[in-house]
Amino acid sequence: MARLIVFAGLPASGKSTIARKVAARTGAVWLRIDAMDQAIWASGTAPPDLRDWTYRAAQALASDNLALGHDVIADCVNDWQEARDGWQDTASRVGAQVVWLEIFCSDAAEHRRRVEARTSDIPGLVLPNWDAVSSRDYHTWDRDHLSIDTSHKSIDECVAAALTALAG
Repeated sequence: MARLIVFAGLPASGKSTIARKVAARTGAVWLRIDAMDQAIWASGTAPPDLRDWTYRAAQALASDNLALGHDVIADCVNDWQEARDGWQDTASRVGAQVVWLEIFCSDAAEHRRRVEARTSDIPGLVLPNWDAVSSRDYHTWDRDHLSIDTSHKSIDECVAAALTALAG
C-alpha cells in the first residue's frame, strides 16, 4: 500500500531538511510546497496570497503518484485542520495510508536563531521573518501523529527518528 507521508511544522523547524533526506533514503516522491509557491509567483500573474491553491495542486500530484503505488512526501506547514483534512481526503480517495510527522523546535531562542539565519535554496523565495513565524495561527492536532523536536538533536538523529516511525 502506498503511503502519504505528511510533514508539518512551522518554517525553520527543520521540516524540509528532514523531508528531503527521508525522500532520498526511501525513494518517495517529494512535494515541496515552498518550491511550488515560488514557481507560481515567478509567473508574475499570481496574487501574493495563494490561499490553498498550491496545496490543492500538490494534493492532485500526490493522488496521481499514490495511485501508481509510489510513496509521497508532502512537505508543507499544514498549520490548519483544513489543510490536514485535504491530505487525509487525498489518501482516502486512492486507498493510501497516511503517516503524520510534525516537526517542531521547542527552544524558542534556537527557533528564532534559525529563522533569522536561514537562507533559501529556492531562487526568489522570500522567507518569513520571526514575527511572521511566531505569530502564525497553528492549529492543535486532532489526529494521531509523530512529533519530532529538532531543538537539541542533529538532523541525522531527526531523520533516523522519522525513518523509524515509517518502518513501524
